Amino acid sequence: MPLSPLVQDVRLALRSMRREKALTLVILLTLALSIGATTAVFSTVYQVLWRPLPYPEGAQLYRLLQRTTPGGGAGPHKEWERANVHVWNAWRSGARSFSGIEGYVAGRQLLSAPTSDARVMVASASAGFFPLLGVQPVLGRLWGAESEVAGRDREVLLSYELWQHDFGADPAVLGRSVLLNDVPHTVVGVLPPAFHYEPEAELWKPLVLGTPEEVGTTLRVVGRLRQGVSPARGQEELTRLALGAERVRGKVLRGVAMESLREMWTSGSASQLQLVTAVAALLLLLGCANLTNLLLARASARQHELAVRLALGASRAQLVRGVLVENLVRALLGGAAGLLLAVWGRGLLQTFVPAQLASGSGVEPFVLAIAVLLSVAVAVGVGLLPALHLSRGDARGALAPTVRGTRATALGLTRSLLVVVQLSLAMVPLVGAGLMLRSAWKLQHVPLGFIPEGVTVGEVYFPDSRYPRPSDAARAMRELSARMEALPGVTAVGFTRSLPLSGEMWRPSTVFRVDGAAPTDEPSELRAGLVRASEGYFRALGIALKSGRLLDTVPGARGVVVSETFARRHLAGLEAVGSHLWLSGEDAPREVLGVVDDVPMERLSSAPGGDIYVPANEDLSDRMSFAVKSALPETQLLRLLREEARTASEELRFVQAQPLSTLVEESAAQTRVVTGLLAAFALLALVLAAVGLYGLLAFWVAQRTRELGIRSALGATSSRLLRLVVGQGLRLTAVGLCVGLVGALAVARALSTMLYGVSAYDPLIFVLAPSLLLLTGLAASWVPARGATRVAPGEALRRDG
Repeated sequence: MPLSPLVQDVRLALRSMRREKALTLVILLTLALSIGATTAVFSTVYQVLWRPLPYPEGAQLYRLLQRTTPGGGAGPHKEWERANVHVWNAWRSGARSFSGIEGYVAGRQLLSAPTSDARVMVASASAGFFPLLGVQPVLGRLWGAESEVAGRDREVLLSYELWQHDFGADPAVLGRSVLLNDVPHTVVGVLPPAFHYEPEAELWKPLVLGTPEEVGTTLRVVGRLRQGVSPARGQEELTRLALGAERVRGKVLRGVAMESLREMWTSGSASQLQLVTAVAALLLLLGCANLTNLLLARASARQHELAVRLALGASRAQLVRGVLVENLVRALLGGAAGLLLAVWGRGLLQTFVPAQLASGSGVEPFVLAIAVLLSVAVAVGVGLLPALHLSRGDARGALAPTVRGTRATALGLTRSLLVVVQLSLAMVPLVGAGLMLRSAWKLQHVPLGFIPEGVTVGEVYFPDSRYPRPSDAARAMRELSARMEALPGVTAVGFTRSLPLSGEMWRPSTVFRVDGAAPTDEPSELRAGLVRASEGYFRALGIALKSGRLLDTVPGARGVVVSETFARRHLAGLEAVGSHLWLSGEDAPREVLGVVDDVPMERLSSAPGGDIYVPANEDLSDRMSFAVKSALPETQLLRLLREEARTASEELRFVQAQPLSTLVEESAAQTRVVTGLLAAFALLALVLAAVGLYGLLAFWVAQRTRELGIRSALGATSSRLLRLVVGQGLRLTAVGLCVGLVGALAVARALSTMLYGVSAYDPLIFVLAPSLLLLTGLAASWVPARGATRVAPGEALRRDG
């Protein structure tokens, strides 16, 4: 097929676009916003939910979990937990459904450098872990089973990011010594840039566990299911092997769970992404309806021009092809602008992307492909109806001065239907945005239970070489606390193992029993969060004391403090202060000294689960978090704190200091992003719906100019003509509103799990959203209605006579 006709159509399209600059600008802006938003969302969804995992045959990889007596897992109330060493050994030696089952543990250690120290995440993995994932270092080598022995585990692999930032991407890094917890380790390799299995891990080293009898460690376990073996069969085998293992740390094993890596990584963001995708698709449909309406109006206006071309010998196929090519040119230009918006918008959506699936920034091939496909689909979709409209009729009929009769009626009905679709689609993001905005407002005003303003938090490291016994570290902590509190401008200092909103899903918990309560068949049935804290911790964070007194700071004190929810839930009917609790593994009960306000430990939207506070000097680890209440600037405060630490001991180090308010902001980050996106989509939907309604009524007024002139000549007042046009607009708005409420109810149901303090069917939102849409319809109807009242009868009759 020769290219000249197609080239000619493109030239005509560009000439037409230059001639109709205002219309072209509106169309390109609508395309850019619709395609840009949809491309950004769809590309993010592809990245998270559909793109193959960055491991060979990644679909065969599963995280393996065990379930013991109730409440044994992540956080104080989770059902599933990591595998115990006994269970892991049973799986490794007996499972035939898996080609490999490997494990690792992760925790923060002190990485010493000449200029500064930092607490970094260090993962200790079994020798087969990286081969199981099909991962090879970009530099150096892996370690073998011979390194899984105490004293021979001093080899580390660097993450690619750590190698880039802290070692200057130096290829000579191999063989260099680094200090982890003041123990020298040798760098043997650098991991590839795409490896983010444990996103926070910056170094990896061999796993050393000792004998099973000595170990109480639980492992993060991953297994590769053999090809052809069903997950159900694999889980059945794992369950049988686990039940045949010894009792798990004094608890009864109840079952085994298998979770695909994608499911594990996307569980926190999949529902939000699905919601945003649905709203983006609605926005695209709304934009298409708007463009179709504009192009139908333009097609009616071009009837005379195209009729001349028909009379001069052009075929209908040529006219239809010309219209479609013109739409394609516009769509590709709009898609190019939308692609730029999509690249920018993907940055906003990265909060939904798990770090394990994150990729580099920039225009990736699938982003470009999505933008092109959407542009072509939109061009064909919005151009088909106007093209078919133009292909009907003959040249003589089209050369008539006006569009009358059944064709005009059919066209009006089609455009009215499109406006109803636009209005109904606009209702969906409007309700969704209203619910999320109300939820975000509630979340901003949720009682924190503490006062973050003026509080700086961080970690202090007590090296084992200087403080070999927990009592030595506890004494140093008390001395350091006194020194810090004596600083000018400091009003309170506290130490803890668990800061609020730290997001530690596996934070410590304990099984407990209320002294005097009736015994149960399940001794571990009750579980609560366990927070180790000093007395000053409550004062530094401003946690209110509801009754009783705070923790004792004297050595050997065994009292506890409980949260208000814990007291209400577990000590109902008792005098909370003075009650006694038996904690797991202890041979004597503890007295409840006081009750304090609830504090969210994982995230703002988490309902308080009940916590038990014990003195921080018990089972003191090599690191503790600190909280300092001060009016001093952060930089000045940190300088004073480091000076006091050096004065107390050269081995004490402060790391990862930041304002507590930062943790509060980060906890609500994803909710803010969802809210912002829905609000932006709702605003854009309202604008598109208003433009569509305005365009329809303006066209309606133009088509009925003669009728309106006759009505005016027969005595119709301006107010009557105003009511006629506005009434038409409000009728369409009301129909669209009713249809849209059905979709809005479905979106509200999908949003229910993301809302905080707001019902999915909140009456206020379901009144305000339709009211706003009705006001938008009224405003869009008013302008063409005012134009109708200004039509002079004589001029209208002459114009159409």
